[in-house]
Amino acid sequence: MRQEMVHLGARFIVRWLCRGVLRLLDIEVHRAGMLPPGPALLVANHLSWIDIVAMMAQYDCTFVAKDDVRDWPFVGRLGEALGVIWIDRRRKRDLHRAVGALSEALRQGTRVVLFPEGTTTTGRQTLPFRSSLVEAAVRTGVPVVPIALSVHAADGQGESMCWVGDDTLLAHLPRVMALRDATFEIRVLAPLPAGPTRKVQSAAAREMIVTARRLRSRQLAVGIEVSPFAKQNFRPIDSSDREIAR
Repeated sequence: MRQEMVHLGARFIVRWLCRGVLRLLDIEVHRAGMLPPGPALLVANHLSWIDIVAMMAQYDCTFVAKDDVRDWPFVGRLGEALGVIWIDRRRKRDLHRAVGALSEALRQGTRVVLFPEGTTTTGRQTLPFRSSLVEAAVRTGVPVVPIALSVHAADGQGESMCWVGDDTLLAHLPRVMALRDATFEIRVLAPLPAGPTRKVQSAAAREMIVTARRLRSRQLAVGIEVSPFAKQNFRPIDSSDREIAR
């Protein structure tokens, strides 16, 4: 219980820091949909390190991340304080431990974000979802919540927010800061009730995300704005790691 209180306190502080980062980068967050109460496995497509900043600015949550990040200066300690679930992808045996750790976090009432594509993309396509860690949601009976993430900017430059390939953070930041009207969209889709298998849950979540992102792209292409986004630009503030574990 004491450790969980430490995680809650750390996540509260980091939430405000993330809002400050978004303000500094001049990125507005548009949000649609509501998370269900209680613990949930939040399954999202993965575009950039900005995904993590935007999600933490909006929600009390933690993440699954590759174990390599644990050795980064400051990041490793911060991850521990946030209750991040680490996984060593080089060791297949570690998957069993990671599923157990994720299951325990969900049982304790935590919302955990998982990027099952396993790496970032430009968003032009959604990679196949790796289902292994979704087993934790099946075991604990918590809902899987698909979340569709999208980025947009003036002159069609939204892809500059995506962090892919061999790009470095130092090279990426100036491109993001140079964008005009940069927006990051978080669409919370209908929760999937506890399913029979992890593969069924993963496939259903991916299909919902692909459909939602395709629909949104069509709306933008024809200039239709029908989505009831709650615009939050954090002015004023109100009350990964590039590759996430597969």
